[in-house]
Amino acid sequence: MGVAYFNNPAWWNIHVWLVRGYGGLSLVLLGWSFIAPFSRRIRHLAASLPVLLGLQFGSIHLKSPLHLEILHPLIGFTLLYVSSSLVHRISSTLSSSNYQHNQI
Repeated sequence: MGVAYFNNPAWWNIHVWLVRGYGGLSLVLLGWSFIAPFSRRIRHLAASLPVLLGLQFGSIHLKSPLHLEILHPLIGFTLLYVSSSLVHRISSTLSSSNYQHNQI
């Protein structure tokens, strides 16, 4: 999405709103992971989302002679991996608990 800024700057507003929505959702997921009886792995994945988003924000806004902005796409790929892992783990947990509930 960030590359779209250079291709078509109209995409920039979509990118900004996507990040804001994802950031809010990550905080909801983090809170939910501590309220609901989820595993430690799910809690750790949920906790890593706001951290990665903070690093993502920092990597693009901090000006440094080290050019840390190069980490921005790498952190983005990590966010994709963590998000998909979290969805997979939660869906497995919910489907196994639903299976156990239906067996009773």
